[in-house]
Amino acid sequence: ITCVSAECLAVKCTEYLTCIRAYRAEQLVFVDESSVNRRTTYCGHAWSIRGARAQWKTFFVCGRR
Repeated sequence: ITCVSAECLAVKCTEYLTCIRAYRAEQLVFVDESSVNRRTTYCGHAWSIRGARAQWKTFFVCGRR
């Protein structure tokens, strides 16, 4: 890390802390999206008209997660 980027990081950190200081700890929510893929929100249930097969559109790329 260079000196310039370290200084920018310190400024950004100070701005962030100043911004969130107005909130209580109970109001803050932090989200980690490191293991999210497009299939995480799918449930294993579906509905259909009687006699028809249940189906839904989904995103799929062969060989990739």
